[in-house]
Amino acid sequence: MAAYDEMSEAERRRLAEVLGSLTGLQGGPTGSLPDGTHYEYDPNLKVTVEVTASGERYPVTLVDGRFIREGERAVARKTGE
Repeated sequence: MAAYDEMSEAERRRLAEVLGSLTGLQGGPTGSLPDGTHYEYDPNLKVTVEVTASGERYPVTLVDGRFIREGERAVARKTGE
């Protein structure tokens, strides 16, 4: 796709239409990892959580493209130094 500055007026209009049609209600990925773990948004906690195969739930944060359990973030920093 062309950069916005390089788009014609018609392309910009079409982009605006497509962006305007997004509702934010589309579901995310539904698959699980091989061990049964999956990630979902918890509306009560208002964070993404890791749900293990046994049903345990851990709040996670996205760090460098990977989900890290929030309680483990400090440990990960210490071991990397």
